[in-house]
Amino acid sequence: MPSESLGAQRRGNVLLRNASFRRFWFARSASHLGDGASLIALLLYVKEIEHSGIAIGALLLAQSLPHLLGPVVGAAVDRFDLKWLMVGCELTQALIFAGMAWWLPGFPVLLGLVAIASVLDTTFSPASNSAVPTLVEESDLLQANAWVGSSLNLQVAVGPLLGGLLVTTFGVRGALAANAISFAISGALLVGLPRIRRDLGKGTRSVRVATVEGLIYAWKTPAIRAVVLGVFLVVAFVAVDNVALVFLVRDVLHTNALGFGIVAAAFGVGMLVASIGLTSRRSISNPALLVLLGWLLSGIGTLATGLAPNVIAAGGMQAMAGVGNGFDNVATPTLIQRLVPPAMLGRVFGLFGTAAFAGSTLAYVLAGVLLDATSPRATFIVGGAGAIASVLLIGPLLWRAIHQISDPAPSP
Repeated sequence: MPSESLGAQRRGNVLLRNASFRRFWFARSASHLGDGASLIALLLYVKEIEHSGIAIGALLLAQSLPHLLGPVVGAAVDRFDLKWLMVGCELTQALIFAGMAWWLPGFPVLLGLVAIASVLDTTFSPASNSAVPTLVEESDLLQANAWVGSSLNLQVAVGPLLGGLLVTTFGVRGALAANAISFAISGALLVGLPRIRRDLGKGTRSVRVATVEGLIYAWKTPAIRAVVLGVFLVVAFVAVDNVALVFLVRDVLHTNALGFGIVAAAFGVGMLVASIGLTSRRSISNPALLVLLGWLLSGIGTLATGLAPNVIAAGGMQAMAGVGNGFDNVATPTLIQRLVPPAMLGRVFGLFGTAAFAGSTLAYVLAGVLLDATSPRATFIVGGAGAIASVLLIGPLLWRAIHQISDPAPSP
């Protein structure tokens, strides 16, 4: 735990008074902004060299498929010192993107490098979420996660704009080099953190055994089971907007490319507003309630987007859905950190990330089928209604597990 006393922790905002967490936040913000910028650069580069929608899809798959390894890398995360694991992931990604910038490899090699970087990112994510409770007091978890969420939302709201500016000014090489620099800065900042050692009772268990143990633990813990199932179901419905939004805005609401950009950005703005708003809160007695509110707002915003009569209303409803997603991104890590013992955090966060990815993959398939069979409006309405129904199904399960928040977390 951090060296500051509990009394000191209760004065002021955690970002201002906790030097270790502040260093961690700056590191996360640097790499998130670089990631958002480099994705734009990679998409533009692949379009230029391949001129193929299939190639773009393959790039996105190379970036996203490694997230299916979440439970496995989570088991590995639970065996290492978190500080040096995070430093290693960031500095290795710095080398990968520096190599891309120098070489500008052909498409097959590029896919391989992107996949390797994604594996490192998949490893870093549960490690960083597991590190937060070691850097701040439990009473500061909500506020700390809100700050971490705001740094992630910068990637969504600012990263693409930054990437476009970098590519326009310095070319693809410049944008990829900037991402390498952002990872190097992040790694250097993380080196200054205290070592994050935990008594995990490693024994001689293999990663395979530890992975299975984590899955069994998550299934047998009612609140965690409800959160994992809930995020899978909600994302499986609300993520249809990633596919259907361009059809709704361009073909139904008859708006130009700028209008589409504004509506798409509204979601990220909503996420950023939600996370920044929560940074002013000291704590919340029941993060599960905020999780449910976030899921519900996401569903309502998605459904209402499908009913929007004009582009202004559609932007407003997307902002509402973004607020819901922002609440969820802050409340869910807080809930997991409070409920799960340190020895299991990596595996649970890895499983959670995999559930979200699996849900989004299903959503893309669902959106394609609905768009071809019905209309963009119907796709949004089905997505929103399905998310709301999922909340009504999972909500009571999570509600019954709320009392566990104040209880000591069980041993794995």
